[in-house]
Amino acid sequence: MKNLLLSAIAAITMTACDNEAQFNPQLPAITQVGANTFGAIIKGQIMVPRNSQGYIPPGSSHNPVLYTGFDNWEEISASDRKTIMGGIYIYIENIDKKYPLKVDNYIIGNSDGALSNSFAENTLITANVYDNTGKAKIYLSIADSGSINITRSDNDIISGIFSCKLRDKENPDDIIEIKEGRFDFTKSTINSTNFN
Repeated sequence: MKNLLLSAIAAITMTACDNEAQFNPQLPAITQVGANTFGAIIKGQIMVPRNSQGYIPPGSSHNPVLYTGFDNWEEISASDRKTIMGGIYIYIENIDKKYPLKVDNYIIGNSDGALSNSFAENTLITANVYDNTGKAKIYLSIADSGSINITRSDNDIISGIFSCKLRDKENPDDIIEIKEGRFDFTKSTINSTNFN
């Protein structure tokens, strides 16, 4: 019985490793229908959100995608929590201070990495990127290096595309690029959506 149990565990582990080795992320289509999708190219690699390997209840702060709307800014975070490749955090200034956010092109500002309502004063992107040792680098957006184009925004759905350059918080000479970013959320369901 013990040998059978060990064989079953080994088979499950090998299948999980094979599935991860075969993981080939693709950017989702650019849509405006509330498809609950997110994707971007960070440092030349496609990042799509995925659940962590452990059980995390949907809607918890550990879920791979979270959206929050405020009167003066919108916040979107998305990460690959399965491989811990990294994550993107977007803060969009709501110039009109009206909900929902206006459909418009928002120019990226300089991020200082502060976690406060100062995000309301700029449209910013930060990114955590992990190296092959598991160490994270924090990258902060560079002013006028890109934009977030909100293509749909109403009470139910927010959609957009984005790109910009970011600078390593500790080493300003280390600059990376986020390209072909896109998201399309149904506001009432994105925070509880599963990403396998």
